[in-house]
Amino acid sequence: MFDADRNLGEVCSNDEAKQNMYPTYYALRRVNPYRGVVHTVDIGEAIAHTFDGVTWHLRADDGYGLVRPVGVWEEGVGLKLGQSVGLEDLLAALETRPALPFPIFDTNELWLLDRESGLPLALLATQRGGIQAADQLESEWHPFALSYTGFHSSALAQRDAIACHPTDAHRDCLTRLVNQAARPHAMTQWFLRGQDGIGHGMNGLRLPHEWRARIVRAEDFPELLVRETWNSRLERSVISDYHRWMAPLLLLWPRLSQATRSRLELEACEKPQWLARVYRLLPTMLNPAQIQAGLVAARLEQAQAGSGQDDFTKLG
Repeated sequence: MFDADRNLGEVCSNDEAKQNMYPTYYALRRVNPYRGVVHTVDIGEAIAHTFDGVTWHLRADDGYGLVRPVGVWEEGVGLKLGQSVGLEDLLAALETRPALPFPIFDTNELWLLDRESGLPLALLATQRGGIQAADQLESEWHPFALSYTGFHSSALAQRDAIACHPTDAHRDCLTRLVNQAARPHAMTQWFLRGQDGIGHGMNGLRLPHEWRARIVRAEDFPELLVRETWNSRLERSVISDYHRWMAPLLLLWPRLSQATRSRLELEACEKPQWLARVYRLLPTMLNPAQIQAGLVAARLEQAQAGSGQDDFTKLG
């Protein structure tokens, strides 16, 4: 999960790295719950990050060991909030940054493991490669922030209709489905993922000793946030509904099969305002005309319903 304070604290503590590496441009996924990809311009003593490719939030060390917000920079406008004094290097790095999207650096991945197979089940955390994997004790997967209640599963709705009475919120049913596949004694494991997708095992929670340095094949990792193969049709459909709901944000991942990206592009157009928020960060488009149609739909929705109808910001 992206933590601006922690990330800046890590880089500010290494003066040699500041001299040799900065500015750096990278992206990190925001997971558990998944809220997209954050892109960062990092000059060591200050960073700028964006969630949409337009508005950049600036943060800097205040000289007393604390990292604080210091301004807002907007594409095509420049510095909107804050003073440029002391931020000249960061603003220059923003002005001369490479094209978006930046490469995703979080090659360390923490996975919740299936209790029966021991294989990756759901993504819990990510971390930049080259940084020691944290002793992350989180062992519960969260699909959404607690304040977000908008998720609707057509599969669960059909089940509720047959049962003739509503059950728990669809978000809670999804949460239970995934976490119960790891319980009662949930195990987690960090993996270093290479470009080939192969996972090199590291530390984790409740791991058998022989698993700590294991190699897991690329095909044994879920391609998206959660494993898509389940025992029942209902379970498979609920996970499919979840990934469909998150399609605009999942398109931000660079390492997707062509079949998966094609599917997600089609599904993303069902949430056009979400797509409009993040389309500048898409690494590629298989069907640009389809994406463009989704963006047109977003503008029409915005004109007809107003900004109050979009629940994107409730994701957290």
